[in-house]
Order: sequence, then C-alpha cells, then structure tokens
Amino acid sequence: MDTVYKYCGEYGLAILSNLELKVTPPNQFNDPFEFTPKMVCSDMVRYVKSERVCKWWYETARSEKGFSGSFPEFKVKYLERLGVEKNISQITQGMDQVMQITLPLSEKEFLDEVSKRFGVLCMSGRRDEILMWGHYCDKPLGLVIGFDKSSAIFQQGKGLRPVTYVQNRVVYDACWEEGAPELLKKYEDQIIYYKSIAWKYEDELRQFFPLTSSSLIKKPLKKTLSYFLSLPPEAIVSVTLGPRCSPELDNKVRKILQKPCFSLVKLDRAVLHKDDFVLEFEAILHR
Repeated sequence: MDTVYKYCGEYGLAILSNLELKVTPPNQFNDPFEFTPKMVCSDMVRYVKSERVCKWWYETARSEKGFSGSFPEFKVKYLERLGVEKNISQITQGMDQVMQITLPLSEKEFLDEVSKRFGVLCMSGRRDEILMWGHYCDKPLGLVIGFDKSSAIFQQGKGLRPVTYVQNRVVYDACWEEGAPELLKKYEDQIIYYKSIAWKYEDELRQFFPLTSSSLIKKPLKKTLSYFLSLPPEAIVSVTLGPRCSPELDNKVRKILQKPCFSLVKLDRAVLHKDDFVLEFEAILHR
C-alpha cells in the first residue's frame, strides 16, 4: 500500500473524529511565493498591440482626454499610430509601468482571486522528516496520520500529485493570452505543483479542488469560511504519535481508535534514535 501522511498538532483529533481533511486556499499557505508567478513580457510590440492594452488606452482616453468615440473607432486610430516605429518605441520605453496597469491582476490580487475559487489538499510522502514534526506537529507534541493513497477521494480531479521543486519561479508571460493556449495550460499546471527547492524536505503531494465542488463541506472555522473533504474511515491506515506526545493526547487518540471503523488502523510512536538524528517507530497495542 502506498501511504501519504498528514502532519498535525492536536487538531489531528478533529480529522479522526470528524473524518474530514481541510482543503486550504493558497493565500493561507506559509510560503509567500505560492501562486505568485514572475511576470514578464517577451514581445513588447505584440503586447502593446494586444486587445487588453488597446482597451486600457481607450478607457484612459475617455476618462482623461474626453474621447467620445467607440472602441472600434479608437482601436483603428491606435493601431495606425503604432504603425509608426517611433511611436512604438516611445510606448515600450515605459512598458514596465504599462504592464503593471494593464495586467489583469497584481501578484497579490492574483493570489487572492485564485484563493476565492480554489483550494489545495496538502500531504507528504514521508512521516520521518524532523523539520516537518517541528513545523506542523506542535514541536513534536502532535501526531502524523497515514492515508491510503489509492483511496477514491485522492483520485478526484487530477488526483493527488507530487510537487516539483525548482530553483526559479514559475514565469507568466503577458503575451501568452494573445494566442498561446498551450503555454497558458502548462503555466497553470506549474503554478499549482511547482515550489521552491527550499521546501524539498516536505516531499509534498497536492490535490487541487474548485471550492464550489460538491465533495467539499463548507463551515466556519475561527470566523473564516473553511472547506473540508469528507473521509471514508478506511482511507485512514495509521496514526503515529509524536516523541513528546502528552499522555492526554495519547489517551484521546486511543479512545477514538476504539471505534470499529478503525479496527485496521495501526498505531505507533515516533522515538529518537539512540545515535543519529533519525526517528524510529515503535508499534503500540491499542485494542
């Protein structure tokens, strides 16, 4: 069985009790570079002739210069003006400013807009990463829950897919929207599944969900509308208690695992290797 893992603090109890996994909008992630591409324009001349930039100049002409003609009329005059090489050169000189204005969204706006529509389920391919225990398990007081990756819930949409770790940021080229759908599709895939190599230790897997999906449960959590994926109990295959897990949390986990639906779930504890900076795992009899 191929197992994937969720590192948790005490909120892991809610996953076990409610049989729900949180699907998180990207603007709630701890990596500030999530869903924020590097914006470029590979062909300035093509871009200034694009429909988007033409419409921006049209609205500018209407609001600041009192132009009262139609957009088609303005477009003809605009393109005629751009036919003069000198004029194109003048416009492209300030292209950084023009791009900032005419791109549909800034980096933050793009991130926030995506986060209104989509969420991500994040898992890990390993349970023995010390940094992950420290970052996500309440300083090794928490637990790690293992899931059967072949479960039907992880096959929805494009399924649970591994993250690719890279040195450079994902690039978004403003020219792609003017006739490069295949490059846009590639970009959309990369912006979801590419992360900085600094995060490689997480061995992350992701599943992408529209927040309107009928498979998601919506409910308030800490004054924010949150989204959860309902779990069949058989999708849970293991629970690993942290090396500093409190007796109280230990007892609560054992009590939950007494339910008949968890009869096949393996319970163990992470312990410190005697010599190396390595975690080992000791089975616990809990029934």
